[in-house]
Amino acid sequence: MDVAQRIEDLELRLKNVELRLSQMDAAASTDTTAWPTPAEEVAAPMVDLALIGKSLLILGGAFLLRAATDSAAVSKPTGVALGLLYAIAWIAVAIRGVRAGRRSAGIFYATTASIVAYPIVWEAATRFGVLSANMAALVLAALSIALIEAGRRYAFPSLAWIAATGATCDAILLAYTTKSLIPFLIELTIISAVAFVLHAEAAGWVLAVESDLIAVALILLTLLDQSNSATMAAVCLFVFAAIWIAVSPRAMIQSAAASLIGIAGGTVLLLTEPARTILWSVAALAAAEIARRGSSRALTVTFLVQSALWGAFAAIGGGLFSFAGAALLNRGEALIIPLPAMVGAALCLAAFLRARSVVLLGIALCGTASIAMYALSLSIGNASEGVHALVNTAVLAAASVALAWAGRLWQVREASQLAIVLLVLTGAKVVAQDLRTGTAAMMFIALAVYGGAMLAIAKIRASSRAVAT
Repeated sequence: MDVAQRIEDLELRLKNVELRLSQMDAAASTDTTAWPTPAEEVAAPMVDLALIGKSLLILGGAFLLRAATDSAAVSKPTGVALGLLYAIAWIAVAIRGVRAGRRSAGIFYATTASIVAYPIVWEAATRFGVLSANMAALVLAALSIALIEAGRRYAFPSLAWIAATGATCDAILLAYTTKSLIPFLIELTIISAVAFVLHAEAAGWVLAVESDLIAVALILLTLLDQSNSATMAAVCLFVFAAIWIAVSPRAMIQSAAASLIGIAGGTVLLLTEPARTILWSVAALAAAEIARRGSSRALTVTFLVQSALWGAFAAIGGGLFSFAGAALLNRGEALIIPLPAMVGAALCLAAFLRARSVVLLGIALCGTASIAMYALSLSIGNASEGVHALVNTAVLAAASVALAWAGRLWQVREASQLAIVLLVLTGAKVVAQDLRTGTAAMMFIALAVYGGAMLAIAKIRASSRAVAT
């Protein structure tokens, strides 16, 4: 038994040794294959000198065409046309390289071709005088849109960034050189809108911000320089807004911002103050309606903000706030009611009822309180300044209570919030004006009115919390 047992132990040990040897062989074979072969080492990423050399040759061909044009061997229009065709041909070669899987070559060729094409457009409009500003903008738009479309079709997003860079540099330089903003504002607007439509959002946003800034610059320069055509600038701004409104499903926030800039700027340049006040108030109502019917939270918030801004523009432009300040300071007999601003305040109230915004409610309240203070100031005639201040305090306190009551009755949180704000402002007014101008008896009445309003609002808020729970 001992001999048989030892033989079995030896056989078991031999099997274990064989198993370990096979495992070591497998590990060794795995390790050796993990090392790169000499061919793989040669294929490691490195600077592609061949592509750089080809790019330099492409640029050399462009300079050869430039020299032929400068020496009058070919006419300037012919030289410009040949240069553009030369660049377009190399862009086609770049696209073909991308389709064949040679993306590095495509980037080199497309970048080099763009370095050729965009400066040619600039020189054609400035040095050679072949293209007018309008034609240069048209060529830039066509070239850039073609690059963006090629990038979308062949999954090559670098082309969109190349187009955005070239269009931006040329537009800024040409606008400065030709002293003409309008063609290049429209050019950048069209390119950026097309970029959004073709799903090149990143490049589209860069171009969109640039077009917004140029639109603002156009407004300011037209207001400062009366020699510019206000009508032409206004038409351009309306076209700018219309383009973005047309692509609003693709770029909702940008469309809202651009329509605000374009319509507001165009109406400032084209319309009288009463007309634009009414138009801005109608725009506030329209934006509030869009916000109420919004299918997404982003759409609702975007147009709610726009509605508030339109209302603020109308109130400021129509003189509502200055009228309210004058009425508060007891200058009612020297005032004229700004009817457009009051119509705007009524439209802002209608806009608030469509889409809740504390800004719209505040504008409507400002108009209502101003009219009340103005009317009471006229009714008491030549009373002392302290009496006028007391009457205004009573109007503001009553407005605070009315807002709190309306907020509880219609479950409008914005009204309740504004009631507290107005109550605080009324308290500051009592300290700053009533205490300075009123007698002791008047101060007693003012504090009683203010304290009563505070107690009433506290009771209304308590009952609102009780109903909520």
